[in-house]
Amino acid sequence: MARLALHLAIMSIDTDAALERVLDQGDEWQSWRALKLSGDDPGELPAAPAQDDEGAFVGPGGRPSPGATGEALCHLVVLGLRDSGLAAIAADWLESARTPAQAWLDAPDEVPGELDSYAGGRVWATASAATGLFVVGRDPGHRAMDLLRGEADMEGRFTGGAYPTFAAAAAYWLAEGPKTEMAEWALRWSREWEADWWGPWERATALTFWSAAGIPSEHPSMEEFLERLRDESPSAGWPDLGLTVRALELIAFLA
Repeated sequence: MARLALHLAIMSIDTDAALERVLDQGDEWQSWRALKLSGDDPGELPAAPAQDDEGAFVGPGGRPSPGATGEALCHLVVLGLRDSGLAAIAADWLESARTPAQAWLDAPDEVPGELDSYAGGRVWATASAATGLFVVGRDPGHRAMDLLRGEADMEGRFTGGAYPTFAAAAAYWLAEGPKTEMAEWALRWSREWEADWWGPWERATALTFWSAAGIPSEHPSMEEFLERLRDESPSAGWPDLGLTVRALELIAFLA
């Protein structure tokens, strides 16, 4: 914890300057989150812009996505909105979106980052959706976890690469308990096998899953990803306001 405290103390992002940018330039959802982080009364909770009327969150491909919805539920937990209406309808939609095999599917273009296997869409959707349901107190069912078990290689990487592995680490941490084999291998792979294309959004997304799952801030993977995220940040945050406010939320959550 002392190491984490040191990282937070020397982080390059200027919280006040970053929040001011988000409040000045952000949309209603981003501004509400920035006000909440600043300690001011943010007012009534607005709609999340990526969530449709049925509760699903839209993925990178522009369609309702179980993977995006599972990640969004983890983000809502980090925001302290586990029991909100936004979370409830998202979880309801995930439960209704199960396949006959009691898992979830996403098209390959709904997986963020670089997907290295067509089957990774199924793994991403299932791992993320399962984690999202777990963190809001719902049971994704043992079939989903059984199906995921066959998707990990000997080094801990899950089919599809980075994003499926980030989500699966959290899912198994929750399903089987802290420091169990499947979770620890996935967390170790995440910190030891970084690809050239990984950047701050990859680290922020992984930390969103892992934080919501309750993985301790002193875990080596948590420390590594938070340190890298802090080191990559410009003083007033990134041009991407969504990334900026997400990073500030994670830093506050893990402090």
